[in-house]
Amino acid sequence: MSNSIGFEHYGKFSSDYGDYLTTDLQVRGAYDANERFSDAVSCEIHNAWVEYRANNAIKIKGGHFEPAFGLEQVVDAHSTILQTLAMENIGYTKDWGVELRGSMPGFDYWAALQLGSGMSIRRIDASYLATVRIGTPAGRDFQYGISALTGNVLDTEGMSTFPKNHLLSGEAVHKERIGFDCLYNWNSFVLKTETAYGINDNNNVIGYLIETDYTPPKNQNWEFEAQFQSFVNDLGKSRTDDSTVSVGLTYKLNQTITLRAAFQHDLNIYHQERDTRGLVQFYYYGK
Repeated sequence: MSNSIGFEHYGKFSSDYGDYLTTDLQVRGAYDANERFSDAVSCEIHNAWVEYRANNAIKIKGGHFEPAFGLEQVVDAHSTILQTLAMENIGYTKDWGVELRGSMPGFDYWAALQLGSGMSIRRIDASYLATVRIGTPAGRDFQYGISALTGNVLDTEGMSTFPKNHLLSGEAVHKERIGFDCLYNWNSFVLKTETAYGINDNNNVIGYLIETDYTPPKNQNWEFEAQFQSFVNDLGKSRTDDSTVSVGLTYKLNQTITLRAAFQHDLNIYHQERDTRGLVQFYYYGK
């Protein structure tokens, strides 16, 4: 596991008629003490996109951003320790490509076409990823959506963009998915759930996530989180799941500084040893 430090710059450009261009760049420098120095230092480009707004119904994005699938379109997980199902389900949370999205009467939509390569810019074995999501409008207490994807996705390891992260295979994995996600704000709780079913080459797979977040009404600087996440890599065989339980604690020191800590325990990891991890994070967000 590597240590990292980074920054994010988020910008909006406006005219007399409102915002027409949005940009986001989030970069981290990482160091892995378990590697040789020449391989230990890397640059991770997470968000790197430009979005043009023609009107509420048509927004065009290009760069490195989330595929149009699942909870990643509803929650902002890039700064949190607890993540969505995307890493297990797709293999990464961001990819390089283009997206069309917008708001229609009664629903929002997203449609993206990307390289299928994740963190690094590469296209091997005809890789690609096409995703689409239709969901309830943002801002409601109860939000849900349905998603679909198809693609030939590269199997990679590591978060490095430069140098390119490691390819585990020169052959892409053919993936197809249908998914459902839901987010419900109820009093002091936020309930999140996500599930996806489909195929990885010839294997039937399924994944699901359940998370509860609680903010004490009398001390809203604190937030407590609990999550269970599982992904079954082959429904035709037993004990092929990657299952992890996590508990987290967040403290908002002020408007710019947030402290996070989490404890994660693997109940089962397919073809790997189970692990128990403690993680801490210092997050600064200023203007």
